[in-house]
Amino acid sequence: MDSHATVLQVPDVRAALAWFRDVLGFEVQPWEDGSQYGYASRGGVYFHLAPGPDPELWSAYVYVEDVDALHAEVSERGAEVIQPPTDKGYGLRDLLVRGPAGHLLAFGQLLEEPADRSPGGDG
Repeated sequence: MDSHATVLQVPDVRAALAWFRDVLGFEVQPWEDGSQYGYASRGGVYFHLAPGPDPELWSAYVYVEDVDALHAEVSERGAEVIQPPTDKGYGLRDLLVRGPAGHLLAFGQLLEEPADRSPGGDG
């Protein structure tokens, strides 16, 4: 596992991005117009921000080197796979797994080096 992003569901994505920027000094990147998704980063720490509550949105996003190998491993171990590795329009290949308390966990591999690392465009 390379790194991860905690996903926070917020009432107003744009306001949350501004708070992370202005109060905590994070760099922020809105996805498209910033109303539905964005992320804040500082060093190796990422917070992804989305409107909520949405029980079908992942709670954490983990960046991995080989999502297909991880899929094979966790499937063999009995994971509840919600979505097998799938290429997404935001430059990542995502695997979705449901955790024991119902949390949705996403694991993704970069397809190519995009300008940002902000999943959420179509998944």
